[in-house]
Amino acid sequence: MERNTQEKTQNSSLMIIAVIAVIALIIAWFAFNRSGQDVLPTVAQETEDAAQEVEDVAVNAANATERAAEEVAEDAQLAAARAEARAELAALQVRVEAGEAYEEVEDEVQDVQDNLEAAYADASEEAQEAWMETKDTFANLEQGLRDGTGDVLEFFAGVALLLEDDVRVDSDTDGEITGAED
Repeated sequence: MERNTQEKTQNSSLMIIAVIAVIALIIAWFAFNRSGQDVLPTVAQETEDAAQEVEDVAVNAANATERAAEEVAEDAQLAAARAEARAELAALQVRVEAGEAYEEVEDEVQDVQDNLEAAYADASEEAQEAWMETKDTFANLEQGLRDGTGDVLEFFAGVALLLEDDVRVDSDTDGEITGAED
């Protein structure tokens, strides 16, 4: 008979808990309704707010992606300009090594510098700083060309090294030029 008593006690306890839970729900419902708000508009507003937040996050992500793409395009343009300048300077260096007069290549060096300056005109602040260092080295090269000193070949090598900082030739890709950040 103990078993029956225990089952009755458990059933009674469950019934009391169920009644208390229903009473709590009823009280909560009345309290919410007394606040003067209807449930449906509140839920609709919360849903709309969540949708707006998701849209804002998507717009921010799209803007960040666009900025990153623009930076990559700028980096690619600068790398191409540096590679072109390096190739032109290498050709000029070969001509000077072959005995051509310094005065004959001086204008062409200035053209290379002007082309690089145009490429860096709208570059980022970091790229502008790198350009200023390169520009100083160009000034040394031009001064050497004007003076006719024997250090001109060293100046050519110095400018080529500065331009090489951001550009490398990847032998695995059949000589294609790639950025150093790869």
